[in-house]
Amino acid sequence: MATRETPRTQYQRFIDEVLVRGNLTALDELVASDVVSHSPFPGQTPGREGFKQAFAQFRAAFPELQVTVRDVLADGAKVVGYFTVSGEHRGEFFGIPATGKTVSYDEIAIVRFQDGLIVEHWSVADSLSMLQELGAVLPAGEQPGANAAQ
Repeated sequence: MATRETPRTQYQRFIDEVLVRGNLTALDELVASDVVSHSPFPGQTPGREGFKQAFAQFRAAFPELQVTVRDVLADGAKVVGYFTVSGEHRGEFFGIPATGKTVSYDEIAIVRFQDGLIVEHWSVADSLSMLQELGAVLPAGEQPGANAAQ
């Protein structure tokens, strides 16, 4: 008798295959074709294809991405994941050329499942920390060129 997957175990597959391994073809099995992303990347197209584009773009910029799962909580059809994401910036990312800098930031994602597929996605990432680590945004109070002599 086959074990019925729960939204939590389905999300764990998403984490393992897509976030950790970067296996974007797994999105075909895990995400509905008309998934709604409530927090898309700028310019992200709708649906599963937009998901693939966003993850591919992120993986191109950070090819050896490390994802540390801090917590996963499930309540019915919704699952929440809390992660620390880190990686070396090796490719262009939203107009920022590769810096070679390593970034690390926290992210929380919420997904809703229906019929075994992710049908909705919300995500909040500490983008400010990432952009500061890349040097694209100065920390509060720091003046441009203040550390140029170092």
